[in-house]
Amino acid sequence: MKIDLSRIQDEPESFAESLTLDEERLDPSRVTGPMAVRLEGTVRPVDDRFLVAGRTHAEGSLACGRCLEPVEWRMDSSFDLEVAMTASAPLDPEIALDEADLDVVYLETPHLDLEELAVEQIELELPIRIVCTEDCAGLCPSCGANRNIEGSCRCEPEVDPRWAALGDLGGASSAD
Repeated sequence: MKIDLSRIQDEPESFAESLTLDEERLDPSRVTGPMAVRLEGTVRPVDDRFLVAGRTHAEGSLACGRCLEPVEWRMDSSFDLEVAMTASAPLDPEIALDEADLDVVYLETPHLDLEELAVEQIELELPIRIVCTEDCAGLCPSCGANRNIEGSCRCEPEVDPRWAALGDLGGASSAD
């Protein structure tokens, strides 16, 4: 859904949109399935710009950072956004941007795409890394098996060659 900003004159316009975003639309390396999203808010005209304020509710599943199993994830956050048309953007590269210009989203057409807004809000809130449990054993680096599943990995534990000399010292002291 898109909001036509050219129609908003004096009164704020409210929006409430429910949509489903595929993992490809977000971050397929972290999102493991469709994400249900609810976007609610208002668009209010202020001078030659628009103030967008609202809330984003989302739920879906993310990949565990250790074992890659799906982990249920929910978010509920608020956002404030200032929107202007590119015609009002400073275009001369010699003109320095003001601090206020850095927080403005410039649009080429007077249509605010709520799906794009939802994607942006979710990407801002996605955790860098999530784990299914604090004691998740992760994947075996040799065979790739999920070490949380009993018997899935039969690999021998690798001994770091840098520590091998210490193992020899332990054997020598027991012989004394």
